[in-house]
Amino acid sequence: MTAPVPISDVQFNTASGILAFTAEVYNGTSTLDETAKRDRKEQERADTGQVYDELWVRHWDTFVSPKLSQIHTLKLVNGHHDQFKPKSEIRNIIRDTPSHGRLDATDSFVFSNDGRQIAFVAKKPARDYAWKTTSYVYLADVDGSAAAPINPGKGGASSSPAFSADGTKIVYLQMDDPAYEADRNRIKIYNIDDQSTNIVADDWKLSPSHVDWVDDSTLLVTYNDWGRNKMAKIDIASGEITPIISEHVVGAVRRLSGTNSRLIDYSAMDSPTDLYTVSLDDGKLTRVTNLNPELTKDVLSPTEDLEFVGADNATIHGFILHPPNFDPEKKYPLAFVIHGGPQSSFSDAWSTRWNLNIFAAAGFVTVAMDPQGSTGYGQDFTDAIRNQWGGKPYESLIKSLHQLLESHPYIDSDRMAALGASYGGYMINWINGHFDGFKALVNHDGMFSTVSTYYSTEELYFPETEFEGVPFDEKARENYERWSPERFVANWKTPTLVIHSEKDYRLVVSEGLSTFTALRRQGVPARLLYFPDENHWVLKPANSLRWHQEVLEWITKWTKDTSDDSKDGEFDKFDVDVDVGRTSGSNRFHIQND
Repeated sequence: MTAPVPISDVQFNTASGILAFTAEVYNGTSTLDETAKRDRKEQERADTGQVYDELWVRHWDTFVSPKLSQIHTLKLVNGHHDQFKPKSEIRNIIRDTPSHGRLDATDSFVFSNDGRQIAFVAKKPARDYAWKTTSYVYLADVDGSAAAPINPGKGGASSSPAFSADGTKIVYLQMDDPAYEADRNRIKIYNIDDQSTNIVADDWKLSPSHVDWVDDSTLLVTYNDWGRNKMAKIDIASGEITPIISEHVVGAVRRLSGTNSRLIDYSAMDSPTDLYTVSLDDGKLTRVTNLNPELTKDVLSPTEDLEFVGADNATIHGFILHPPNFDPEKKYPLAFVIHGGPQSSFSDAWSTRWNLNIFAAAGFVTVAMDPQGSTGYGQDFTDAIRNQWGGKPYESLIKSLHQLLESHPYIDSDRMAALGASYGGYMINWINGHFDGFKALVNHDGMFSTVSTYYSTEELYFPETEFEGVPFDEKARENYERWSPERFVANWKTPTLVIHSEKDYRLVVSEGLSTFTALRRQGVPARLLYFPDENHWVLKPANSLRWHQEVLEWITKWTKDTSDDSKDGEFDKFDVDVDVGRTSGSNRFHIQND
């Protein structure tokens, strides 16, 4: 059979013969055919107007449609020649329940082992949809006869539900704060029979991102900890944590039926992502794929950990990478990279965006620090950025920079560039108004005005938490104004490359245009790189190439060795050769400075 509308997240439970999938459907429709019929009518409309009565008009890079992503089930039986055929009608299992709302994520539902129930995460549509993070774990029968939240109340975002082997319990993660997307995830276990909930390892200071069952008495988690995304087992009764993987970065985790192992994706800054199996008994890693054999540690720069003292005498952790054929007796320019979020961190992971090895390969000593606001250092450290955007994080970055120069004399303090995206782009603008030690800056999708950003972004819970209120409240308005880079435009003097994209609805394109206007109107050297077809991230291969070429040429132009005046006023040209045909998502790159 062929579905009349697009479907995704397809899962099949062999025990029950139930096929489940998500499909976007119109509110009130009973069948997928009804949605398909309405789709055709929409396409025949002469106008293109879209009407909204409440917030959540758009998200990330897409305007919100009237359709809702909901879970559907279908009973299959094995017919002739091992071909499955439907035994039931397709059912929308959440159409008539209080969970009638958008699912939080695409891979957001799980079967019980016997295939009779499904757990999923959903957020109720409401007037406060844009300024509350609250979402719930729902338990539904696959026939749609019952569905209800297992964690009703006023908590924060929920995630990662998983059934126990006997189907009597569900473990999941939930934040407490209903307006804070970076609150600590608590581990909770719901007993289906008596509807009770227990919290596991409540005194643990770190925040897991994934949870699953090992057995009836043990859980499996992944979590960010000092620049590594680790894997560990947790004893349910005692909360004792037993590490399994403590180096590099564990990504997605999948069960392997009939074994006590997991399939994971695993990477490091000097090792592109590959699939591995890991034994939960002894932590043994077995490599499954080797998708980029040419990218060896002989080609890529290894990472070294850094620790400096920042604001509040806090330890500020980060990484340093050196150029190929590094000679400590020589002088090198510095690429000082600032992460976005701000509640995220630099991890020892492979990435096709902001890959630190790119800058090292171009001849820069590359440094990336995690100031206040970063994750993986305890919730207090993450929370320390609230109403401190240009305060403690800025102080820690500049203090770390000074300590870096003192302890690494091969870095040329007259040839430094700073680069950042999102919050990192905000920090670039803030630095330009407060510090003139860099010869060049790169601002990717950064914030120009805290006030204008509030009124144009989509997730209002973010600025309302960060600046402790709304900008039309007199007291909170002082916070917005205090930390707005726009107030310090008159101090800007460092040459800046500004990058922004049209489909960025998190920080809209006017933030980049305003930054470029402020620079050029004052005669500060600047360049604007604009992508009409990208969002907050630059993802298309050709656009990624252009991004890297522009960035490398810009920072090289302004940090070149002044003893070589043969190219005065010129851009060094970079040939960035990227093989984008790999299925792993890893890119093979070669950088040649012409």
